[in-house]
Order: sequence, then structure tokens, then C-alpha cells
Amino acid sequence: MSWSLSEVEGLARKAARGSGFSWGMAEEAGKAVRWLVGIGLPGPEALAEFLEAHDRSPHAMMRPGDTGVNTWRAKGGTICPISAGAALCDLAQNDAPSRNIHIIGCAYPLLLLPFVRGAAEDGGQPERMIWNAGEFAFAADVRGHTDAPMTACADVYIQAGMAGDLPLRTCQMRYNLAEGPAARLALMAARTYAPDTEESRTAGAGAGLSDND
Repeated sequence: MSWSLSEVEGLARKAARGSGFSWGMAEEAGKAVRWLVGIGLPGPEALAEFLEAHDRSPHAMMRPGDTGVNTWRAKGGTICPISAGAALCDLAQNDAPSRNIHIIGCAYPLLLLPFVRGAAEDGGQPERMIWNAGEFAFAADVRGHTDAPMTACADVYIQAGMAGDLPLRTCQMRYNLAEGPAARLALMAARTYAPDTEESRTAGAGAGLSDND
């Protein structure tokens, strides 16, 4: 089924919230997925896989630990790409030039790409992102490729610099989202419509990946 970019963003945002992200982080997830489908990459599919694999996981265990060093790790061993991406953009706004960063065990690295693009813009310098299934470069344009966009976990290298030999990505205004991934995201999104009951409060619905833990 053909979806507009705004429809994809809305579904992704609600699914992320239903999975346990705070509304602020869910907004970031929605924007990231919209950006990915805008250049023809399977952002909704990757988000569905990520949210299901880490549904309501304790967010404190998936955040980058010390972002003041060049190698990022999480207490739980796997880093959330949305949290890591938000941290990257924060750094880019304060570091000039930005540092080369090695992220150990990033879940679904595809979801990190939009944030590296944002960091390049915020920091005012070209950035590259490399992992075992692809490479992208962000300067005046977006170039790159991935052979396995649904890679579940990989180490990621983020470096300053351009790569003009990479293929140029083209933009699109709609995205063909299959019924399966759409339905999986919709199930998570439906949690945001559930009435607030004593049972849900006790279970901590929506609290797992919240920034408030």
C-alpha cells in the first residue's frame, strides 16, 4: 500500500510511544523513519523489528554510557539507535568540529542514519557513517548504500569527511509499506489509545523506554 511520508511518520511515532518511548523520543523516531522512506530505505520495517525486539526494555540499559569519550557503549550491551542519534545531534551542536565516534553494538543501525545526517547539518561539516552492511556520507547531498538494511545489530563508525564515490540517493514523496510491517506498527500504536486503568499503571505501560526511568 502506498503511504504518504506524513502517514508513515505518524504511524512510526505512535508505535514508538506504544512501545515505551517518551513522546519526545517517539517524535524523534517518527521523524527518522520519515527521512528514511524519503530516500527509499525501509525505515518502518526496521523500526517494527527494533521495537518488537526491545519492547519496553529498560531504557537506561540501552543509552550510550559516557558520550564524552570516542567509544560509546551501553550498560545492557546494545545501544538504542534513537537515543544514540539524539546524543549525536546534541554533540554536533556543541562540538566544532565533531569527533569521530565508534558505537559498539548499535541496534538496527539504519535507524541511526537520519541522526548522522542531522549531526552533519548541525555541526556544519560532512559526516560519514560506516557499518558492516553499508556506508553513507552526508554533505551537500546524501550518498550511500546498504546491502542489508535490516541488520539487527552492528558496530558503527561515524567520521568526519565526504565520499563522493558513493551512489547518490534520490528523494521520493510516497512509500510502499507492506501490510505486515504496517500491521505490526499499528498494534504497538494501538497501545496509545488504551484507557488508563489501575492494571496498566501497575504494569507500567509505556514506561520501558521512557526517558523518565
